[in-house]
Amino acid sequence: MTDLAPFTFYHSTHRIQYGAGCLSALADIAKDAKSTRACVLIDAFFLGGQVHGRLEEILGDYSPVFHGVPQHEPDTDSVDAARKTLEESGANLVIAVGGGSAMDTAKAARMLISNPGPIDDIVGPMGRPMNPHDSLFVCIPTTAGTGSEVSESAIVAKTGTDYKMVLRNQNMSARVALLDPELSVSAPPSVTATAGYDAVTHAVEAFTSKVSGPMTDPFAKSAMELLAGNLERAYQEPGNLDARGACLIGSMQAGIAFNSAHLGLAHAIAGAMGALHHTPHGLANALALPWTMAFNAPAMGEKGDVVAGIFGAENSATGLSRLRHAVGLDISLDDHVPDAAARDRVAEGASKSGQVKVNPRLASADEIRVILEHMRRPTEGAEPYLNL
Repeated sequence: MTDLAPFTFYHSTHRIQYGAGCLSALADIAKDAKSTRACVLIDAFFLGGQVHGRLEEILGDYSPVFHGVPQHEPDTDSVDAARKTLEESGANLVIAVGGGSAMDTAKAARMLISNPGPIDDIVGPMGRPMNPHDSLFVCIPTTAGTGSEVSESAIVAKTGTDYKMVLRNQNMSARVALLDPELSVSAPPSVTATAGYDAVTHAVEAFTSKVSGPMTDPFAKSAMELLAGNLERAYQEPGNLDARGACLIGSMQAGIAFNSAHLGLAHAIAGAMGALHHTPHGLANALALPWTMAFNAPAMGEKGDVVAGIFGAENSATGLSRLRHAVGLDISLDDHVPDAAARDRVAEGASKSGQVKVNPRLASADEIRVILEHMRRPTEGAEPYLNL
């Protein structure tokens, strides 16, 4: 693979800038926007470390306030804490640094300031009216996974419940996304794997979605190619900046694709597993995707062949099974959903997801139960055989 040259790409209201060390562009971005005060919502993992120190150095002229975002998936408590810090800081430059949790928390917190009141008032998977926040919003992903830096949605759990809220509006989106592969080098292999497989799932499901089209397919296809060729390398060689960079770009492209094309059955299952059993999102997708692609095979047509070719196998399910095994995610569902009653609840929850409607093949709760039963057995990288 040829070396990836740095680039800057403008899409809608987003500026996407890629390159090792491009974190330093923050200083000029802040200056051009006439920013006066910065608030950095940063994954708590980085507080007090090298990334934190670098940000303080870059943003020294903007009196930066730092707020550590908990590493668990966003909930109403963590969003409210971030909102409070943002409000008290009076910042007109808001920067989210971390994985999807940090970025989604920042998205929701900003909207709660410009749309005061209960978060329930702005919840809606197809979008609700929201007043914009007058800050410049910059997202800087440190993992290649969610694509949150370029999507217009956020998912927030209601603390103390199994309910996950979807917020969606163009005013939530970051104006600038900086993709700096140097920031992802410190991610443990397990995080690289789960985040990366989340990005793979975004790309595959956006490409095969019933509402995919000529504007989303090129992004989804490129994302699959970048991730298929580099996720395993990034997992095995954490310091490989080319592989890290390719995964970051692939994750971003998948985010652009699914923002319009939506997702599918694997995400419906993963969402229910996350809500009911707090299964990490990327891992839940890895458990589901080879099996949901086996289920989808009769309905995918030529697109199934494209996916199979990209992932180097005779069919898409086998290719995704091999990749899952190569990055250490080939485990049993039983480790996270312990019994038949729990599987029934996941099946019922998944069947109600809007993602099922755009999946290539409609799935009933009974069919999802069968898929979950098969998910109990690791594939060891072989073809997943599904009795449906």
